[in-house]
Amino acid sequence: MTYSDTTREIRRDDGELVGLLRCEAEQWRPLTVFGASLAEPTDAAHAEGVVRERGLSSLADRWLATIDGESVDVWLLEVRPDRVRLRRHDPMATQSGHGEWHEVAHLNLRLP
Repeated sequence: MTYSDTTREIRRDDGELVGLLRCEAEQWRPLTVFGASLAEPTDAAHAEGVVRERGLSSLADRWLATIDGESVDVWLLEVRPDRVRLRRHDPMATQSGHGEWHEVAHLNLRLP
């Protein structure tokens, strides 16, 4: 992922990336480490607070993904800035036990 003047990384004191802030019309949108929105844009201090509070913990939540035009409840197994490994929430779905990798650029992923 390329960062610019409109995107800032938020890191813990130990250096671990917990999320991102993206400038949108003079406000800041709090994002996960892979760029999914955590909340609506707000002032920088509040947006950073959202990232610090929910950035990493949101990775354990159930997410809604649009895959091949279908809305699917998923769990995040592994995340990287440019891709995520997902497992469908439906235990009856035919899927690998290790989940499937998806490029973030081609995936609509959001909290329900």
